[in-house]
Amino acid sequence: MSKKYPWKQAILTGLIVAVFAISSFTFFDSLNNHFAWGIHTATVRGLTGLLTLIILGIGIYTGMGSIKRSNSGKLTYGQAVLAGFIIALTTGIITALAGLIYCNSINPGYAVYMLAESKKAMIADGKSPAEIAASMPGLQRQWTTGGQMVQALVGQTVCGTVIALVMGLFLKTKK
Repeated sequence: MSKKYPWKQAILTGLIVAVFAISSFTFFDSLNNHFAWGIHTATVRGLTGLLTLIILGIGIYTGMGSIKRSNSGKLTYGQAVLAGFIIALTTGIITALAGLIYCNSINPGYAVYMLAESKKAMIADGKSPAEIAASMPGLQRQWTTGGQMVQALVGQTVCGTVIALVMGLFLKTKK
């Protein structure tokens, strides 16, 4: 079996995930604010992040299929997992870089906005001023550009690897 790697699928998946994450968050947060739906902004961000995992799964599936086709219909579990890991890591890197661009150039007020929205959500949830004050340092780290980049890199890589571990069981060549 030849050594083939799914770079095309990895880069394409990364770009689609990055563009989707930024545009869908911006779109749904705008609708949420415009129509006063009352959904916490962090919830909107979390849900759009979860949707990116579906895109990642599709990218991993196509990458495994590409490796299988290039190996005359043969795909070992190791090849499947490696393909998934390459796609997940590449997607994480591209998404982290897109987060850097978004937080520094497109929406430099993102961290301040998310921190303010998180505080509003805690107040709406009935948190005491002491609880809010205790949460603020962690939230400040979470919403920084670096925090967003680490979350994208780790989240996409870990979740994609888990997806690959499971998906590989079903797509590997049966003996």
